[in-house]
Parts: sequence; structure tokens; C-alpha cells
Amino acid sequence: MICAKCGEPMDQTDKNSFSGRVIREYLCRKCGHTDWEDDGVALWQALHDSLEKEDAEAAARAAANPPPTQPQAQPPVQPPPRSLWRRLTSAFRKP
Repeated sequence: MICAKCGEPMDQTDKNSFSGRVIREYLCRKCGHTDWEDDGVALWQALHDSLEKEDAEAAARAAANPPPTQPQAQPPVQPPPRSLWRRLTSAFRKP
């Protein structure tokens, strides 16, 4: 940022985002003038708002499609796959 009083470049002295907006404070080393600027919505606030929106949409979908009252039948459990060692040595075993 350029100083409004003397035209020299200013140094950033502080950056706050706890309010949900990025606020940067600057100090001119030459004349001592201080100034600040608002850089918009903070990243954490945008992510938080997005997560809240997704949660609200998921709750609305869950309310519109209630789970069935009767449990559904589970598919049969398949036997576990053979180990790698058994697969590698199967060619050398007798049938």
C-alpha cells in the first residue's frame, strides 16, 4: 500500500481475520501515518459457510427420504481371497 500523505510504500503491521473478514493494517515508516484495508471474506469464513450449507442440504435430503423401517437383507458374505503365497505356489501343488 502507498502512503496517502507522503507517497512512500507502507509496511504491513497486522493482519486480522477473526471477524470473518481479512483486515490489514499498514504503517508508513517515513511519516508515521497508519491506514488499513479490507481484503474481503476470510478463507476460513468461506469454508465454514460452505460446510454449513452442505450440512443444511444433507439434513433436508435426509428429511425428504426417511430410512426404511424394515432392515434390508444383506448380500451373502464372500469367502476371503486366497493369500498371495497360496496363489503363487498353486502351480507347484498336486491337484
